Amino acid sequence: MPPVVSSIIYMFMFFLVYYQVFILLTFFEHKHEFKKYPTNRALTDQELPAVTILVPIFNEEKTVDKTIASLLSLNYPKDKLQITIVDDGSTDNTWNIVQKYKNVSNIALHKKENGGKFTALNYGIENCITDFVGCLDADSEVDAEALRHIVPYFDNPEIMAVTPSLKIKNPDTILGLMQNAEYNLGIFLRKIMGLIDAQYVTPGPFSIFRKNVFETIGNYHHAHNTEDLEMALRMQSKHMKITCADKAVVYTVGPRNLYRLYKQRVRWTGGFIQNALDYKHMILNPKYGNLGMLVLPITMWTIVGTMFALGYSVFELIVKSMKAFNDISVVGLKNQLGEIGNTFSVNLVSQFKEWMYYHVQGTFFLSLFSFSIVIFAVWYGRKIANVKDSKKMDIVYFLMLYSLIAPIWLATSVYNTIRKRDAAWR
Repeated sequence: MPPVVSSIIYMFMFFLVYYQVFILLTFFEHKHEFKKYPTNRALTDQELPAVTILVPIFNEEKTVDKTIASLLSLNYPKDKLQITIVDDGSTDNTWNIVQKYKNVSNIALHKKENGGKFTALNYGIENCITDFVGCLDADSEVDAEALRHIVPYFDNPEIMAVTPSLKIKNPDTILGLMQNAEYNLGIFLRKIMGLIDAQYVTPGPFSIFRKNVFETIGNYHHAHNTEDLEMALRMQSKHMKITCADKAVVYTVGPRNLYRLYKQRVRWTGGFIQNALDYKHMILNPKYGNLGMLVLPITMWTIVGTMFALGYSVFELIVKSMKAFNDISVVGLKNQLGEIGNTFSVNLVSQFKEWMYYHVQGTFFLSLFSFSIVIFAVWYGRKIANVKDSKKMDIVYFLMLYSLIAPIWLATSVYNTIRKRDAAWR
C-alpha cells in the first residue's frame, strides 16, 4: 500500500477514534444525567400543558390506523391532547380509513392537495392553537408514557425541542436486527448529542417543539426531503437548545428489504450532506460549539474517508483485473491458470504476511478499539431506553453487514449531491 494511502487511512482512523473517545468521555462525565429525570416529581394532570400532535399522511393505508390508535392510548389528559391528521393528497384508501375517527372529540381531520410532507406539517402548524406541537410519522407508534416523559424537559425555559428514543418495531429478520442495533446506537448518541448541544436532527417520529420556535424561525422547508434535519440545523444556527428524552420510546417500522433500506438511506444521507452544505457556515465555527467544531466536521470527514476507501478499493480491483487480463492475453488462459496454480500458495502466504504486518502496526488495534466502543454504545442505548430487548444477534449482524452495505447508499448520496439531485421519498 502506497505511503500516501496509508497516511490518509491512519488520519481517517485517528479522527474517527478521537470522536468516539470524546463521546465515551462525555458519557462518563454526564453518566448521572442518564438516570436523572428532568424534574424531581411527576407532573399532575393539571400541570401538564396542552399539546398538538400532527400526523402527516400520504398513502399510509397499512399503518395509519395503528399510529392513531397509539396516540389515543397515550397516558395524557384527552382534553389537553389534540391530534391533527393531515392527508397530503393520498391516492389509496388512507382517507377512508381515517374517517372512523371523525367523531372523536380530540381528533381533527384535514385533506389537502399533495405538496410533500413539509407542506402537510406547515398546514397543521398554521392551524395549531396550543403552546406545544409535535409530529408523528404514520409508520410509527408511541409508547403510552412517551409524552409524559417528554413534557417535563420543557420546565427548562431554554429547551425548545425534545426528541424521543426510536426503536425498530418487531425486528424479526436479519435486516431488521441490523437496524435494531443501529437504532440502539442512535439512542445512545442522541442522548449524548443532547447533553452537549449538538443534535442535528429532530426526527419525524414524535419530536415535540415549543410552537414559538416556528413563529420565530419559520415553518418547515422542503430541505432535500429531510425537513426534520434542516429544522434542527436551523434551530442550532439560532442557538435554540434541543435535548433528548431517552425514556420516551417510539416504535417505527424499518424497511424489510435491501432496496427499501437503500432508498431510505440515500434520502437520509443525501439530505444530511446537502443540508450540511447549506449550513456550511456552522462547520468549524466555534460560535456553534460542539456541533460546529466537532460533530459536523467529523461526520463530514467520515463521509470523505469512506468514499476515499471505497474509491481506492475499486481502483485496486480495476488495476489487478487489468493486470490479470493482460497476463492472460500474453501467455494464454491455459498457461496463465497453470501459473496461478503454481504461485497461488506462495502469493497467499506473502499477502497474509503483508496484511498482518500492516494491520498489526496500528489499524487493526484501532479498528478493534473502535468496534468495542460501538458495541458498548449499542448495549447502553438498549439499556437507557428501559425497554426489554432480547435480540442478542443484532449487534453481530450490524457489525458484519452495515460496513458492507452503507458505502453503497453513501456513494449514491454523494453522486446525487454532485448532481444537485434530491432523493425520492419512495
